[in-house]
Amino acid sequence: MSESHDPLARAHHYAKSKRIELEEKGKLGHGTDGTVWATSRASALKLFEHCKGYDNELACYRRLGNAGIHEIRGLAVPRLVDFDDSIMAVEMTIVQPPYVLDFGKVYFDHPPPYWSDEPLRQTMHAEGRELFGRRWPEVLRVLAALQALGIYYVDPKPANINFGDD
Repeated sequence: MSESHDPLARAHHYAKSKRIELEEKGKLGHGTDGTVWATSRASALKLFEHCKGYDNELACYRRLGNAGIHEIRGLAVPRLVDFDDSIMAVEMTIVQPPYVLDFGKVYFDHPPPYWSDEPLRQTMHAEGRELFGRRWPEVLRVLAALQALGIYYVDPKPANINFGDD
């Protein structure tokens, strides 16, 4: 990784290397995986804090893109625009609701080790019903569609799976 661990400095480095600009007041979000900015080419640039999240997100966008998948059950999925391994940067298209995004916490081809823990799954369903209300069955169908692609999505929350009517 580059010498700087500062996400904004890495974002400016990426933008300069791609001959684009970060948008003024263009910070789109921040979470445990990283920080996201809008760019002058109408894309989102995510700078990751940890290699695992970066590797997962990049692999997921590649898998979805290679399969020609740009939506899951009617929810838009960002498309990979570019990336930079040296600074853990992923550039993707910006999507509007309804969408599913943020693939930093996924497992590929096999469920996570705790997947068969019934009390934990019951807790996940209870939390999902609380977060999504009547939409929880639709979220489960989105998760099932991702699983059919070998993507076990373990971070369902309204910021990541947005139906546009909240």
